[in-house]
Amino acid sequence: VKGLYLYGEYQKGKTYSIAALANELSKRGVKVIIAYFPDLVREFKSSIGDHTLEALISKLKQIEILMLDDIGGENQSVWIRDEVLGPILQHRLLDEKPTFFTSNVSQKSLMALMTTNSQKAEQMKAARIDARIQSLSDEYKM
Repeated sequence: VKGLYLYGEYQKGKTYSIAALANELSKRGVKVIIAYFPDLVREFKSSIGDHTLEALISKLKQIEILMLDDIGGENQSVWIRDEVLGPILQHRLLDEKPTFFTSNVSQKSLMALMTTNSQKAEQMKAARIDARIQSLSDEYKM
């Protein structure tokens, strides 16, 4: 089951749409996490110090439906991309767990944002994230 990748300019209703969906699903007993991705990135970094990073990653892998709001709005980090986001998305893809995204940029532009330099290896790592997002969601412009 695929989720959605909603993108478009600010104030077009992307966050409102997934929040309304999350609310409706939770009323029906579905376990949903909706997370503002830039804040989640900060939480990942702070969880290293208190040794809760693996538990947080596991929770995001296992939740029935995951909604990541404003992906691409965070400060880009190779560590977040390769060691945190990649494994979460890979696990969700293999377990066929619906995953939703909102962003101000298209999937193609997100891949460019996740590429920190022009080296081939760097482009391949960003392309892996892009492929996972494409497999997990259908893209719609709002």
